[in-house]
Amino acid sequence: MKKFLALVLLFLFFAYNTYTYHQLSSAEGAYKLAGIPSSEKLIAAYHDNGFWQFATYNPKTRKLKVYAIYTDKPILPWGRDVKSVKTPLNYSPLALNPKLLEKAPKETPALLFAGKWYTRKNPPKFPTAEQIAKEYANKTLRELTAYHARKELWIGGITIQTGDAIYGAIGSGGVLVIPDLKQTGKSFIWEVEIPIDSNASKFVVRYLTNMTVRGIGIPTPSNDFIVTNETVEKALSLFEKSQVSKANPIFLVITLYSRSSNLVKISIMSITTYQKGISMMDKIPRGDTLGDYQEIPINNTESKSKMPD
Repeated sequence: MKKFLALVLLFLFFAYNTYTYHQLSSAEGAYKLAGIPSSEKLIAAYHDNGFWQFATYNPKTRKLKVYAIYTDKPILPWGRDVKSVKTPLNYSPLALNPKLLEKAPKETPALLFAGKWYTRKNPPKFPTAEQIAKEYANKTLRELTAYHARKELWIGGITIQTGDAIYGAIGSGGVLVIPDLKQTGKSFIWEVEIPIDSNASKFVVRYLTNMTVRGIGIPTPSNDFIVTNETVEKALSLFEKSQVSKANPIFLVITLYSRSSNLVKISIMSITTYQKGISMMDKIPRGDTLGDYQEIPINNTESKSKMPD
C-alpha cells in the first residue's frame, strides 16, 4: 500500500511538473499560474529568459502589484513572488485585454505595455529631458523624478542593507517603472509632483511620448521650487559625469527637490548589479548600489557636489 501511494505521489509530482512547464511556455499559461484575482486589471507584462512578470492595478484599493514567475523553479514555493504598493495614480487607462498575451513575441526581453508588445528591435520611446524641461519650464513643482530600468518591472522600494547597517532605500514608490529594453541607461520615465496645497499634490507620470497617468495624493516633505531648463540640464550632466553612468545601472532614480528657500538638490541613486528577480527583493547590499548628490542655487550660477556618506 505504501509503495502504491508513493507511486501515485510520484506520478502526480511529474504530472504537475509537466503541466507547469507547459503553462510556462506561453504568456497566457504563466498568467494563469500567477493566480491574479479578477478584481485586478493587467497593465503590463514582461518576459525574459526563464522569467515572467505581470503588473496589475486594483482601482478600488488603488494598489499596484507585480507578480513574478520563475521558470527555473516553478514547482517550488518560491517560484512565485508578489510585490504590492499603494499608489496615488490612476492606472485604469492602462488596463490591458489579457488576450494580448497571446501575441507575445518569441524574442526576449519583451514588454507588453499600453496595448503593444515591445522588444529591443522596436523599443518603447520615452519623453526626452528636453521635452520635460520645455513642458514644465518656469512652473512650480515639489519634486521632479526620472526613473530608468534596464530590466524588469519595478514598484515599491528596496532597503539598502549590509549586515545590521541600513543605508536608506531605493525605489519608485507607487510608480510602475517599465524597462527601456535598449539598455542604454538614457531613457527615462518622468514623475512630476505639482503642489495643490499643504495637504495635497498632483502627481503626473509621463511614460511614452503619448502616455500619461495622473493622481492626487499626500505631498512629499519638499519645498516648492521653479523648474528651469538649466536645472534639468545640470541634473543630467551630473549623471553623465558620475560613476553611476559608467556603471550602466540596472535601476536608476534621479530626483530634483528642495529643502531650503535657495537650493535645489539633485539626488542620484542606482542599483548596479543584476540578478533575476532583483525588482522583487526587499533588500540588497550597499555594494550593489552607487549614488551621487549635488546642490544647485536657485539662480543656477554655481553648484557644489559631494558623494553621499
